[in-house]
Amino acid sequence: MIIVFVIDNYGILTNGTTITAYRFVEALRERGHQVRIVSVGVLGPDMYGLEEHYIPLVTPVAHQQSMVFAKYDKKVMTEAFSGADVVHFFMPWQVSRKGVKLAKKMGIAVTAAFHSQPENVTYGAGLGAWGAPVAAFLYRYYRFRFYRHVEHIHCPSPFIARELVKHRYKGRLHIISNGVAAAFRPSEQPRIPSEYFHILMIGRFAPEKRQDVLIRAIKQSRYEARIQLHLAGAGPLEKKLRKLASGLSNPPTFGFYKQEDLIALIQSCDLYVHTADAEIEAIACLEAIACGRVPVISDSRKSATGQFALDERSLFRAGNSHDLAKKIDYWIEHPEKRREMEAAYSQRARVYRLEHSIRKAEQMFNLARQDGQTKMIEKQGVGWDYKRRINKGIPTRLLSILFYYVMAIPLLWLYCAFVFRLRIQNRSILRRVSKKGGAVLVANHVHPLDSAMIGLSVFPKKPIFTSIPDNFKQPITGFLVNALGSVPIPTNLTEGRIFFYELSRLLRNHRFIHVFPEGELVRFDDTLRPFKRGAFQLAVDAAVPIVPIRIRFKKRKRGILRFLLGHSILMKIGQPQYPDPQLLEREATRDLMERTRLEMERL
Repeated sequence: MIIVFVIDNYGILTNGTTITAYRFVEALRERGHQVRIVSVGVLGPDMYGLEEHYIPLVTPVAHQQSMVFAKYDKKVMTEAFSGADVVHFFMPWQVSRKGVKLAKKMGIAVTAAFHSQPENVTYGAGLGAWGAPVAAFLYRYYRFRFYRHVEHIHCPSPFIARELVKHRYKGRLHIISNGVAAAFRPSEQPRIPSEYFHILMIGRFAPEKRQDVLIRAIKQSRYEARIQLHLAGAGPLEKKLRKLASGLSNPPTFGFYKQEDLIALIQSCDLYVHTADAEIEAIACLEAIACGRVPVISDSRKSATGQFALDERSLFRAGNSHDLAKKIDYWIEHPEKRREMEAAYSQRARVYRLEHSIRKAEQMFNLARQDGQTKMIEKQGVGWDYKRRINKGIPTRLLSILFYYVMAIPLLWLYCAFVFRLRIQNRSILRRVSKKGGAVLVANHVHPLDSAMIGLSVFPKKPIFTSIPDNFKQPITGFLVNALGSVPIPTNLTEGRIFFYELSRLLRNHRFIHVFPEGELVRFDDTLRPFKRGAFQLAVDAAVPIVPIRIRFKKRKRGILRFLLGHSILMKIGQPQYPDPQLLEREATRDLMERTRLEMERL
């Protein structure tokens, strides 16, 4: 593929975003891709330089944070985009906003990353935890100005994906770690014994990183005289941190290191501490873990780094130096347990290796290209007709809603409740899932009215039903499935691409979609038949959970209804099964299908 990276400050390797971009470029080129860079001041092959965009009042502050803004140049960017397969944007600033419009006009697929956490902006402005309303506004602003125009968004962590869902981002969210380079691994040589206990933190010297909490914690430690602190990084707060640390028994070291020197420093230390209040992923913490260092991490709600902690011993209360001091003292006092956990943490970091992240990025780029092709197919004859059968017109949708709530649901409730004695267990699960977003509902197909029972279980939400095309051609059944707003299951590859693209979009808009993974109806079958992949692939595509539902039959004990109808019906709703964001699409689909089947067998 020919991939274009648009990033404002590619040449400034002092923050995680630019370091990530640099590593991704090198790794993608090693895998045979041509990668072009559009950024400020870059020179060389496949480099397209832009001028800096000066913004009064903002640019001087940005320079203090080692950031620059690129100025949009249509001529340069048209040359860079020419012949490209996909353009990937790193920041939501001016050059990216205009660049997305240009790429789409040229018929090129676009993707974007979410690296600019609003909390970093509010902390940098000195607002701290009081900046929450401003951060919420920035999430909405970024969405409105930029991300609503991009369907595929790279999220470095599940935490940031949850934040984007919370703030109503509708694009497909790809959770891809920024990736740990293979060079970060445990040392093959034993550490040289030292009379000091070496503690390391890596990160920009900025307000949200909270190195001040670590310095205060060391002052409160019972072993303060034994601790040697190392602070790796650069940034505007270095002078303040040096002054704060001047009272320590052992003066800390400050420095910005090349990769090989940083690895040597990590491997020489005994403990890694990460105190940041706001963090999208914290690749520095991952690098320390990959080298076999046990971390102690802030449990801040606005930081993704806490996900790396294997137990409570590696977490401390955000901003609380006293609690951090206790955790540091624990690891000093228990060297055997620390060595035991070093191996566990090194193993933990394997799923965050750079090569795995690159494969997931390639998958995202390919999906963006496929979606672009699907949208072209939708504009043609057969594709247009099938899309219209999924996204029906406004009059049809209004009639469907009216029929569903005024006629279908009341009549079906009376019939199922009094004739079949239908009982539904665990409906609260569906209510909880509904508050968070969309979901794919799967059930065993064992009764002609089991779709109606699914509708009753999720009321008042109106699910989207899927049905085989033949049902739409039947005199009575066809009227009902159309009136209920059902979607025809695809019968060929073209329809399949449109089906998954459109339904995935509906799921991201908080809709419920019901699918029978077994396919055919087998009346009163108590066994689970083999599942087809479609429902699970759909859930993975949209990054929504599968909600398993099991329909069971119970013989009536006595009475005329036993003679006439034979069974009462029990519907059990299981725990939602979420796609594993660390797996590639095919692996995630298979894993989700297996876990769903196990949950349905349990019901």
